[in-house]
Amino acid sequence: MNIFTQQSFTKQDIIHWIPRIVVVIIIGQTLPFKYMAAEESVQIFTRLNMEPYGRIGIAIIETAAIILLMTRFYIMGAIISLSLISAANFLHFAKLGLVINDDGGLLFFLSIIVIVCSLWIVIYWNTIKKKKKRVKFDFSDPDEGDFVG
Repeated sequence: MNIFTQQSFTKQDIIHWIPRIVVVIIIGQTLPFKYMAAEESVQIFTRLNMEPYGRIGIAIIETAAIILLMTRFYIMGAIISLSLISAANFLHFAKLGLVINDDGGLLFFLSIIVIVCSLWIVIYWNTIKKKKKRVKFDFSDPDEGDFVG
């Protein structure tokens, strides 16, 4: 049986997956810089007095978040990414400033996109749960009919 003929994508599937993919791409593109100790990443975390343990720890948590975003546990990935990026935005306002290393505010702008997409994921998940009248905190896919848990 061909997996591509089992079901077709609907508008709801696209609304469901696009924000997840956007978050994975944005967070995923910053991970190599953190893991490989790129000069810009080291400089940012040094200004925050979090080098090297904070940089590596945050990279590990972000990796877990993007893995979770691509599974049925995506709500946990969205909550983790929303938490991390909200903290990053706070640090932009408190210590770093909006423009870092003459990037024109690109990092800050990307973090705003991650916040919006993560919030969309959480709100969408909650809306589907309310429609299905589920009160248990299960991790099944809200678009599928059979819930586990």
